[in-house]
Amino acid sequence: MAVYQQPLNEKIRLFMRLSYLIKRFNHHLEDPTPTNCQAAIMVLLELYNLSSRLDVKNAALHVLDIQTQAVRQVEGMPGVDSTRAHRILEKLDEKSKRLYSFRGQLGQQLKAHNFLNILKQRASIAGGINDLDVPLFNYWLNKDAEARVKDLRDWGRPYEIAFEAIELLMDLIYQGKDESEAVAEGGFFQATLSPDVDYQILSIELDDDEKLYPEISAGKQRFSIRFVDASNLEEKGKQIIRDVKFKLTLYSF
Repeated sequence: MAVYQQPLNEKIRLFMRLSYLIKRFNHHLEDPTPTNCQAAIMVLLELYNLSSRLDVKNAALHVLDIQTQAVRQVEGMPGVDSTRAHRILEKLDEKSKRLYSFRGQLGQQLKAHNFLNILKQRASIAGGINDLDVPLFNYWLNKDAEARVKDLRDWGRPYEIAFEAIELLMDLIYQGKDESEAVAEGGFFQATLSPDVDYQILSIELDDDEKLYPEISAGKQRFSIRFVDASNLEEKGKQIIRDVKFKLTLYSF
C-alpha cells in the first residue's frame, strides 16, 4: 500500500520534517564512508536551517507539557491502565528534562563553529562543498570513519534529543486512530472534522497499482482530497474522473 500523510497543524508538520531529516542523518551514518559522511553533513545543515528559522525545542516542549497534563487528568479514572499511564508520564518527563538541558534554540552551539560555518557559506553554491575548494573539508573527510562519526554525533546530539521527544509524541498520536474505507466519487472527496477530537494527522492508503496520488487541502474544521493522474510524470497531472477507493485514517492524541 502507498501511504500519504498530511499534518493538520504546523507543529506536527515541523515535527514530521525534523523526523524525516534525522532518519536520513542516521541512515547515512550506518555506513560512514566519506560519501555518506558528506551526505550527513548536508542533512545537518538542513537541520540547522530548520531550527534557526523555527523554534523546534519550544514547540516540542509545549506539546510534551500538554500531553503530560492530559495523561495526569485521566490517570486515576476508571478503566484507565494506571501502570501504563505512569510509564507514559515518566517518558514524557524524561524527554522534557533532556530538552530543557539545552539552553536556547537547538543548534545554537553550531553558530560559532568555524568548520560548519565555512560549509554553511558554501552550501548555497552548486557543488560548493567539495574537497577541492575547501581544504579543511578534505582534511575532515580523510579522518578515520570512527572520528567522523563521533564529530557528526556530537554536532547532531541536540537534534537527536529533540527527535526522541518527537518520536514519543508521534507514537502517542499513532495510537489514537479512526479508520474507515472511503470512496472519492469522480476523484474528489471532502469531509468535516469533529470539533470534539484533536486530530493531528490525516493518512490515505492506496493500492500500489494505482497510478495516481492525492492532493490534500486540510484545515481545523474540514478537509478535501483531489486524486490526480500520475501516469505521465512529464506532464502536469489532471484530476482523475472516476471513483477511487482508499483507506482514510485520522490520528489524534
